[in-house]
Amino acid sequence: MHNTRPPHRPETSPGRALGGRRRLLALAAAACAGAAFLALPAHVQAQDYPSRTIKIIVGFAPGGLTDGLPRLLAGPLSERLGQPVVIENRSGAAGNLATTFVASAPPDGYTLLASGVGQIVVSPHTTTMSVNPVTDLAHITMMGDGDQILSIHPDVPAKSMQEFVALSKAKPGSMFYGDAGIGGNMHLYLEYLKMLSGADIDSVHYKGAGQLMPDFLANRVQMSLNAPPVAEPYIAEGKLRPILIFGRTRNPKMPDVPTVAEVGMPQLEAASNWFGLHAPKGTSDAVVRRLNEAVVQALKAPEVQAGLKTMSVRAVGDSPAHFKARIDKDYQDFGAVAKSANMLAK
Repeated sequence: MHNTRPPHRPETSPGRALGGRRRLLALAAAACAGAAFLALPAHVQAQDYPSRTIKIIVGFAPGGLTDGLPRLLAGPLSERLGQPVVIENRSGAAGNLATTFVASAPPDGYTLLASGVGQIVVSPHTTTMSVNPVTDLAHITMMGDGDQILSIHPDVPAKSMQEFVALSKAKPGSMFYGDAGIGGNMHLYLEYLKMLSGADIDSVHYKGAGQLMPDFLANRVQMSLNAPPVAEPYIAEGKLRPILIFGRTRNPKMPDVPTVAEVGMPQLEAASNWFGLHAPKGTSDAVVRRLNEAVVQALKAPEVQAGLKTMSVRAVGDSPAHFKARIDKDYQDFGAVAKSANMLAK
């Protein structure tokens, strides 16, 4: 039988015990201070925002309105925020690569998304995405909103939307519209027009406006929908004929062309070409407000106003709450259209 001796426990001196307790108290105090800092992002962390370069991610190649508008704002925003604002293009998947990148970024206000309407309220219905831009982003403001022009080829014997609808019904299967990509906002808007007007017209899908326009000008497709900077030069040269304005007011450059509401389709007023600014979900309200205020002020800069006029885009600069309400409504309305047109992602 072996004697079992209790394990040796070193004696602890009163001084050493007191020192240990002091270290524990110091660690606890530091942890509490860190927790308090994290618990007050709107009041503490946001006071120092921004302290470094802000990146605005664009989901398309340089040259289009979705890229041009944030580039126009970058300088005035830098002046108002006191830090550089740079544009970074991450094109692909109709802007969805950029949307996913920003939605997955840290919610600190240094990685933002400049979007077109299709990225936010159309793509979630028509394509398979790993994020939902409606719920996985903090919506800062609508930067601008632009009308669109519905045009037909001048060889089509119609002078108005009503005449075009009648012609398409009289010659079923002979009329085609072209869009810049299957599942995009142009595709959805033209399907919406088809549903509301009753036109007998089939779709031809292209990979971007660069492929669409040559066929449109050659009358291989008879109708399309474009932003004013794209359509107006061809209209001025007589190569396209405008028949409808997707917007609330007539275009001053073509005052005889009616709006969608004037021909009995007010639902299409929402089918505009708006551009938004967004941050990752979880970005503090204080940072969102700071960015919103800076954009609102930047939109008033003379050089921005002049640039917007050239783009045929109206400055908006609404509140985050108002912008979110518009997004929710567009998402719901266009989702119903996508379902009716059998455009939902499988």
